[in-house]
This record gives sequence, C-alpha cells and structure tokens, in this order.
Amino acid sequence: MRPAGDSRARTEPHRRPAENWEMTRLRPFFCPLGSTCRPRYEFSGCGECPSGGPRGSGGVCPVSLQCLPGGRNQRSLQVGLTTMALRLSGRVLSGVRTAERSATLRFGILGPVVAWGIDGAEVKLGGWRPRTLLARLLLDPREVVPTQDLVEAFYGTEPPDSVGSTPKTAAKLLRQALGKQRDLIETCPGGYRIATALDDIDAYRFRALVHEAERQENMERSRTLAEALSLWRGPALAGLSNAVLRAAASQWEEMRLVALERKLTADVALGRHHNLVGELYQLTERHPKREALRGLLMTALFRSGRTSEALEVYATYRNQVRSEFGVEPSQQLSQLQLRILNMDPELQESASDGPIEPVAVESAPVPPPAPATRIPANLPARPHRMIGRTEQLALIQRTLTEDREGYLPITVISGPGGYGKTTLAIEAAHRMTGDYPDSQLYAHLSGAHPQPASAGDVLSRFLTLLGVSEIPATVDAKAEVFRAAVAGKRLLIVLDDAATSAQVLPLLPAEPDCAVIVTSRNPMPGIAGEHIVLGPMSHDEASELISSRVDIDPSGVPSTLKRLIKLCGGMPLALDLVCARLVTHPHWDLDHLADRLADIDQRLAVLNVDGRDVRTCFELGYQLLSPDAQTLMRTIGYLGVGEISAWTAAALVGSTIGHVTTLLDELAATHLLTVTGTVPYIYCRVHDLVLAYARERATTDGDPAELRAGLDRAFGTRLALADTAYAAMHGPQQRALVGSTARWTPADSPLRITGSATEWFTARLPHIPQMVQRAAEVCLYEACWELAVAPQTAMEAGGYFDLWLTTHTNALTAVRAVGVDYGEAVLLHSLGYRALVLKDHQEAEIHLHRSAEIFSHLGDNEGQAATMVLISDACRLRGDLAAARTACERGFALRPTNKRVRAGLWLNLGRAQTYGDELAQATESLDQSLTLYEQCDDLRGQAEAHCDLARVFVREANLVASTASFGSALQLAEAVGDTLGMAYILADLGEAHSDLGSPEDAYPLLIKAADLAQKANNTHVKSRARQALAKLAHPRASST
Repeated sequence: MRPAGDSRARTEPHRRPAENWEMTRLRPFFCPLGSTCRPRYEFSGCGECPSGGPRGSGGVCPVSLQCLPGGRNQRSLQVGLTTMALRLSGRVLSGVRTAERSATLRFGILGPVVAWGIDGAEVKLGGWRPRTLLARLLLDPREVVPTQDLVEAFYGTEPPDSVGSTPKTAAKLLRQALGKQRDLIETCPGGYRIATALDDIDAYRFRALVHEAERQENMERSRTLAEALSLWRGPALAGLSNAVLRAAASQWEEMRLVALERKLTADVALGRHHNLVGELYQLTERHPKREALRGLLMTALFRSGRTSEALEVYATYRNQVRSEFGVEPSQQLSQLQLRILNMDPELQESASDGPIEPVAVESAPVPPPAPATRIPANLPARPHRMIGRTEQLALIQRTLTEDREGYLPITVISGPGGYGKTTLAIEAAHRMTGDYPDSQLYAHLSGAHPQPASAGDVLSRFLTLLGVSEIPATVDAKAEVFRAAVAGKRLLIVLDDAATSAQVLPLLPAEPDCAVIVTSRNPMPGIAGEHIVLGPMSHDEASELISSRVDIDPSGVPSTLKRLIKLCGGMPLALDLVCARLVTHPHWDLDHLADRLADIDQRLAVLNVDGRDVRTCFELGYQLLSPDAQTLMRTIGYLGVGEISAWTAAALVGSTIGHVTTLLDELAATHLLTVTGTVPYIYCRVHDLVLAYARERATTDGDPAELRAGLDRAFGTRLALADTAYAAMHGPQQRALVGSTARWTPADSPLRITGSATEWFTARLPHIPQMVQRAAEVCLYEACWELAVAPQTAMEAGGYFDLWLTTHTNALTAVRAVGVDYGEAVLLHSLGYRALVLKDHQEAEIHLHRSAEIFSHLGDNEGQAATMVLISDACRLRGDLAAARTACERGFALRPTNKRVRAGLWLNLGRAQTYGDELAQATESLDQSLTLYEQCDDLRGQAEAHCDLARVFVREANLVASTASFGSALQLAEAVGDTLGMAYILADLGEAHSDLGSPEDAYPLLIKAADLAQKANNTHVKSRARQALAKLAHPRASST
C-alpha cells in the first residue's frame, strides 16, 4: 500500500456518464490488471462498478478495464489498448494475462485463505502466521507490501514488544508450505510481494465476472453473476480477525452483496419472483438495513400477487428506521411503495430480456471501511500483582507460544483448592494477550461442585461471545460450529476449575494456533499437554507475599514469620487471608496471630475475612466424598495428626487395609490429603488447615463414642508398630515396662515397618507430641504415657532430648492428674535414662529413686529391677563403684524374669568391675550379659556387651581382642541403625588405638566418631573424640 499523495504521475480513468458520482480524495488502490493505477480521484456509487469502489488500502479500481495502466509498473500503452480491445470483443477477463502465471498454484481469499495445487488439492499452509502473510500479500498482488503493514496485519496497530522477526518467520513458513512454488514469495527492499497472476486469485476472478455481467443481457447476467458468487466459500478472509484484514474483508463482502442484489434484480426481471421470495425474506433478516433487498422483496411479493405482504414489508421497515434513527426510508423505496399502492402496471411486467436497472433502489454506495472488529475477551481482572510462581509462569508462556508442530498447545494446572491455580492461569493469560490477539475466552466449569457446568452451556456462551447468532441444540453440533468459528484465529481459552477430561474435550479448538489453559483439582490425565502441579509456596515466596501487603520487615521477625508460614502450610489463599487479618486488625502482631493459628480450634475462624474463607476450599471436596470416606476424614481430624499410615487409617474406622486404601485414594483425589509409598506401606500427609476443617466436621457430624473408639484403635496400632520396631532392635521378648493399651491390627495385613527400626522411629517422632497430647485430651491415659516412652531408643540415638523432655513432661502431668501410678513410674524411669545419656547423674538419681519407690509401692519387682539397672549406672558415673555394685545386687535379689533386665544388671556389674580393675570378674559378668542378650535376640544389647568387653581387653593391652570386640559391636550397632551407639564404639576404638600406640589408625576412627556424634546431637561423645584428636596432634607438633 502506498501513502496518499504519491507525487508520481497519475492517469485519470475514462468513465461514461452515470448518476450519483461521488468524488472523494482518498488513497489510491490497485488495478486488477496487475498495473498500479494512480487515479486522481476515486469514484463511488457509479453504475459502472458493482461496489462503487472500495475505500482504503487493499482495494481494487472499480473501473479497472477503463483505467489506462500506468504508475509504478509502467505498463506500456499497447498492453492497455490490447486489454481494452479484448474487453470490447466480449472476451472474458480471465483470458487476459498481464503477469506470468503460476504453473501450479491458485489462491483464494473469498473464504478462508487457501492455496490450491494444479490437481485442485488444498496446500497445507500451516499456522496463523503464514496464512496472515499470504492474505495480506494477496490483497496487493504483485506489489511490495511494507514490513510495517505486515506487522499491523499480524498484530494490529499496537503490536507487542515481542514482534521480533514475525514477518521473516512467516515468509519462511509460507515458502516451505508452497514447496516448488516458493519463489512466488519475493523478498524486496522494505517488504515482501507475491508474484502471481491476478486471475489465479479467486477475488479478482470474481471482480472480473461481476464487471463482465454489467454488459450482458438479463439471462447471461444472472448466469455470470451466479458463477461469480459460486467462487465464495464463506466470509472473505475467514478466520483472520485482525482489524486491518477485516476492513479489507468488509469491502469484498460489500461487493458480494452488491453482486447478489444485481443477480436477484436480473432474476426478478426474468419472472423468477415466485422462487425468490423465501430467499429474499432470509436476506432482509440477515441484512435489515439494505434497502435494495427490501425493494426486491416488495417487488417479488407484488408480482406474486401478495400486495398486502409487500406493503407490510415497507411498513415494518419504515417503523424500524423511524424508531432507531428518526428518519424516513429512501425516496426510491417510498416511490416503490406508492407504485404498489397504485397497482402500477409497469411494475407488474416481468421477463424482460434487456439490460435492467435495479427495481427499486440503486445499490447503496460502499460504506467507509468498517471499524476494528470487537475482540471477544472475558478474562477476569488480575486482583493484585502476582508474587511467586515464576518458574510456572515461564513454563506456561513457553509452552503456549513456542511452535508445537501443528498440535494444539495445552497447559493443565492442577492442585488443591486455595493454591492459586486460577490466579496463575489468569495472570499467564493476561501476559499472552498480544500472542493471541483474536480473542481471549474464559469459562468457569464449576468442577469442584456437585453439578459441574455442562460443555453445551459453555459452548453456547463462547459462540455468543464470538458473534454466532444461530446456535445448534446438541453438544456435538455446538462443538463443530465452535471449531469452525475459531478456524484460522489466534485464540486463547482459559477453562477454570474443570471436573474431568470429558468435560474439557468438546471445548478444545482444532486450530493449532490457538492455546488452552485448564485448571483443575484433578490431574486430568486424559488431556495431552504440559501438566503443572501446584504445591505450597516456598518460604521466600510466602515471605515476599506477606511483606508486600503488610508493613513488616521479614528480616526483623524471621522465626515468627517462619512459624506463621508453616501454620498456613504455604497455602497462598491462607497467606492472603493472614495479610487481610493483619490489615483489619492492626493491633495484632505476628506472634499473636501465630498463637491464634496454632490453636486448631481457632485456626479456621482466624482465616475467615470479609466473606473469604479457606473452609470453602475443603468443603467442596468433602461434599464429593462417599459416606465412608467422610467418616475417615472426620476421624483423621479428630486424631489431629498430620501424618498417618494405612494401618492407622484402617484402625480409625475399624476396617481393612484393602478397604481403607480405596478411601484414601478418594481423599487424595479431592486433595484433602496426599499419599506416598505403596500398599501396605502407605503414608498419608494432611495439611494442618485440612485437619482443622476435619476436626470441625467431626465435632458437628461425628458420633463421640465412635470417634473415641477410633482413636483407641489408632493408638493401639501405633503402639503395635512401635513394638514391632522395638523387637527388630531388642528381640521378640516383650519389654520389661509395658502398659495395658490394647494393640490393634487390621485383619488383612500383618504389621510391618520399612527400613531400620531407628529410621522408622525417627520418621515418626515429629508427631509424637500431638498424639500424646491428643490421648490425654480424650482421657486415654494408658495410651498417653505408652506413646511417650515407646520411641525412647530413637530419641536417644538421634539426640532428640528436648522432644524427649516435652512429651514425658506432658504425659506425666496427665497421668499424675488421674493417678496412673504405673505410667508415672515408667515415665520417671525414662527421664532418668535421659539424664544418664546427658551425663547428669544427680537428676538421673532423683527420677530413678522416685520411680523405684512407685514400683515398690505397686509391688512390681520387674519395674524395680529395671530401675536398679539405671541406678547402678548413675552411681558409677559419680564414681561410687560400691554403690553401683550394690544396686546390681539389689536388682538380682528381686529375681526379675525378663532376660533383658537380667542382662542389663550383669552389664552394669561388669562395668563397675572394669573401672575397679577387677578385669577377670568383669569379663565373666559381661559374658553373662552377652549370653542373655543373645538368648533374647537383642542386637543393641549385644553391641553394648561387646563394646564393654573390648574396653576390658584394652585395659589388658590386648589390641587384637579389643579390635575384634569393637568390630562386632560396630556391626551390630550398624545393623539396627544406632548412630549414637556407633559413635560411642568408634570413639572407644580410636582411643584404644591411641593408647596402644597406633595413632595412624586412631585418626580416621576418631574423626568418624565426631561426625556421627554431631549427627546424633550428642555433645559428650563429640567432645571426647575431639579431645582424643587433639591429644594425638600434640606430640606431632612437639617433634617438629
């Protein structure tokens, strides 16, 4: 397209006299002969041109055969005269070649933009870019189209920043599609052009036929115009909704309507009015403001003897234009009404075979180019700046904008409610509006509700937005019309909260240049595409979110902020409500808010602000559950522990592993929990906020007796599993100190643990305080103290001394309040052992003597004897070897039946004898201990006995024997995963090598001991190992 005011020579076209000429100074347009006409004026409304001449860029001269070629192409006058001679001789324009013709390709813009091969087969043009480029070049064939005009054709007048090399890329793709005819697309300075003959383009063939029809009689005219109209395959440039292209398309559409009016005029003149009435009624409904059609309909009705209907057509139209515009119908139409009222005999004549004029009105002048087409876009607004999810945003944009080789790009965002799926999808969609300029459609599918939106209803809304007036009834038909409506368009669709893949599939366009974002609580495996599963926000993202909306400095309150984020579980909605709560309650600080959230009974009330509530996220999923799954959900909430095993879940509802696995799958499908592991080693994690919701449902919907019974079974299962882990370390013989809580096992699966016993215990330690507290709250006191002492070995091995103290203190408070003396004695026994591990013999003796008193009062000899084992250790630590021996002798006197207790007594007696240099007696005592530990398969006890025997051998300076015993101890400790025990053994072995003159062997052992002690959080062993290393290093420093 050239700018208006081109200074090059122009040739004013010859024209014959005609009425209603309108001279308008506009941009020049191009002659369909292939030459560039440069008329000084453009004329519209003449009888010579079917359309009166298009206005604006991309148009074609309406009097092309009367234009002398000229302009930039500098066609010779001889060519022009030859062309005129051919016209005068009646030859068809398509026989005239003014440019070299493609040997194989024809092009079409009267419908979707297409190219056909010589065999008539359609050439696959590819995506929207090559089709848009071809369309724009075909509007100005054989002319250089500037790159800027191409950019406007791609993106409109406000292209995005990322335009880059779009025209170049489009040209490359188009050439690839055209194959051997790729040279038709020429790269020129400043732009591109297509070098094809005009009669290889359907639009110019159409124009030539229309122009030829103007010189024909009625019969031939009707036939020629019918041939011209048959070239149309649909709306011009269908599927390309850019404003520039639509303006050009509207001009061609106007020419089509004018040609149709002229054909119908000829048909009416030929006496075919009876067959035209129905068609004319439809046309007037479709084009209510075209008076020429109404005049033809009135004439056809009048000639068919339906005078009253003809007058009614006029009256209806008159009322319409008066009410809408305050004007009267045109003079021509009013005169036609008068002629009908007067029964004009000339109007009744038909079957004329001469050239005719339109019956009632002249064809209306071509309107100016249509304004930019309204782009259907109903994306929700972005409520605030997006924080976090940077990687996911980048992945969505990359997935939906990169070339997908002819496949529809789809991104599925799944995850629990409240995790920001919708926010992420809408943010991504808004960021890509420039990549999908034709339309951005949004639909909420209500997938989390009991009655999701139907695909048919959604399609109806989409079709309405896209301007489709006649919407079919069935889903399949709607889907077909939808796919046709978006064909060739760059369309972005957001399908929010989908229920199933079946709901989504009818809503997908077939066009690879479109893109779809789907959000769902379900993983949607039936949708092919990029799948993104949203989890909690990271700590940094959550901190940024809070600090961006609340006036706080995250660096000033790191621990409180970390606690707050943890209580919200990184859930974006919960974090957003936390910010809202702080804004509406400025007198609250972070600590106060965190304390409120820590209370499970207040948690959800705090996160309810201005009608926004996290409850709704869980309520939707809960309502979709089966009754059994709802029962399980309530009992999990009543338990209040964030992680449970399949065995615990089965116990909560008194069912089997097989049945409860089905229920857990159901809960996982609604994102009320997550499942890891494989059957039967399934473990379920429940978000703290979900627990709070489930606790509320248990309170409102659950049966108190059934809920308490479920907890009793669950605690029994946890203790049965603890017994299994304990037996793996200490053998099958029952513990000396055990309560009366009934153990519970599902009928279809024996209890088993994964990994080592220490690993199993350690993995479950974080939930022990919750279980101990909950057992006390529901008055299950036996379970309360048993749950506290069960993981004693793991708390020692891992150095969880604070947890040890907290759980035992809480359990002591509970059992003392109700007088559970046996539980109190066992808890004190365990606290005494903790003090011994920490080398605090004074605190140890306080707890142990009180424990022994209670056991004595209860007449429990086993308990007293077990306590004497530890009292002996405490006496030895404070250097009173005699008292240590006495404690062991008192223990033997109680005649305990438990072999493990007796083994412990022999072990501590041997230790006292070792430190008293009674090495022969010590060896005998330790051998007795080892034998008893072996009899009850107590691997950890055997490791201790071997280690103490090795210490005796060290005192005897027997390095070989000590190394062998230490090796046996190390193997046993490693077998049960006793990290702290391994640290003790390696430290002893390193010191032995050092004392016996093998420092090079001592170094690696002591370094390893220090590392393991650090891992086990035991400062005593770590300090021992480092002191020994320093002692080894000092002589070396002296020698140098």
